Amino acid sequence: MKLMGVLALLIAAALLPARTAIPQTQTLLAITGVNVVDVVDGRIAANRMVTISGDTIVSVTATGTPRAGAQIVDGRGTFLIPGLWDMHGHLEATGESSLQLYVANGVTGVRDMGSNLDIVLGMRDATAAHRVVGPRIFAAGPILDNAPGDWPFRLRVKTADEGRSAVQMLKRRGVDLIKVHDNTPREVFFAIVDEARKQNLPVAGHVPRGLTAEQVIDAGQGDIEHLANNSLWNGCSGGPDYRRDACRAFFEMLARRHIWQTPTLAAASEILTIGTSASELDREQMAYASRFLREQWAGNQKQFATPDAIQTFRARARVSALVTADMAAAGVGILAGCDAMIAGFCVHDELAAMVKGGMTPLAALQTATINPARYFGREQTLGTIGDGKAADVVLLDRNPLEDIGNTRRIHAVVVAGKLLDRASLDKLLIQVKAAAQQ
Repeated sequence: MKLMGVLALLIAAALLPARTAIPQTQTLLAITGVNVVDVVDGRIAANRMVTISGDTIVSVTATGTPRAGAQIVDGRGTFLIPGLWDMHGHLEATGESSLQLYVANGVTGVRDMGSNLDIVLGMRDATAAHRVVGPRIFAAGPILDNAPGDWPFRLRVKTADEGRSAVQMLKRRGVDLIKVHDNTPREVFFAIVDEARKQNLPVAGHVPRGLTAEQVIDAGQGDIEHLANNSLWNGCSGGPDYRRDACRAFFEMLARRHIWQTPTLAAASEILTIGTSASELDREQMAYASRFLREQWAGNQKQFATPDAIQTFRARARVSALVTADMAAAGVGILAGCDAMIAGFCVHDELAAMVKGGMTPLAALQTATINPARYFGREQTLGTIGDGKAADVVLLDRNPLEDIGNTRRIHAVVVAGKLLDRASLDKLLIQVKAAAQQ
């Protein structure tokens, strides 16, 4: 597909008519009798009252008398967790309607890892100002690499000077991080990382071709996406067959140096089958996929999806899940991320894949709650439930520490202090589904 055709689809997706504003509710909210899940240590504080004023949690106490004028939510028998995060989104592709889809699935934060700058900053401003229901957004802007001109989500940089200029421009525009990719040239990569350090911007992304994980880490890249295209363990294993004992020292180094990993396990397994009869995902999700996503999947599948390739991708994804569990056990910071999947639903699919690979439900839940807060250095306000924390929380009908699938059993969502009960969430889903069909 030519560049203008891609951009036209992306812009159309971003402008789909689902600009639902956050409903005006009372400024004081009390969730009573609720079980509060501590995502740091796995303890559950039973029968608590969580009081929210504006967009802040002001207290978590033993159940008492709610403040006068508070809107009361009966939380008896339910479990309260911090709002979930997708740490690898592409909002330009999923479109503005995906902002509501995230919230309807309990996702109140997104790290966008490659989108048109004006589009993603516009979405970030709209959700921050509460003009649109949606998650808080941290954005990288366009990916910096030298990929062919018809690849979406990118700003093409061919020289070291162009790389530095791009970082400076993105800093002026207010991005939160810089993203590199497979096709970032070697000398451009080192210039980007050096300039990002000067501009106080973290660098995340792929391991560019011709470089090793150790080299990008030494240069200053603090996050590796997709487990280096599902090959991060090749070096320590001496090849593609994963050797746990041989990789232990490498994982310990990643933990010691605080190198984050965003494995995107569900995407690795499903990219060649999603939207087809061979997919292992719930088919109900497909009704919410943007036109752009569907066309991207079909293009990939037409070019690559042979039976052998599908088997290889899924086998590699299973190994990646084992590697992710081993890294988490070694203390490596893991982040839940979706990539080119269906917004919101994909976070739950990712957590399920992590648990299937050997992580505990608590460890998986941390990848979408406290770990993103730690990654951004926002533990004081995000990632847990407590006094002074942001009022982004999800009320579940079942305990997610017993079964990670219970994160899907959403009773209500509070985003920026505004309550969306089950009926309101269902309305959002209806709106997004209608937008996706256009």
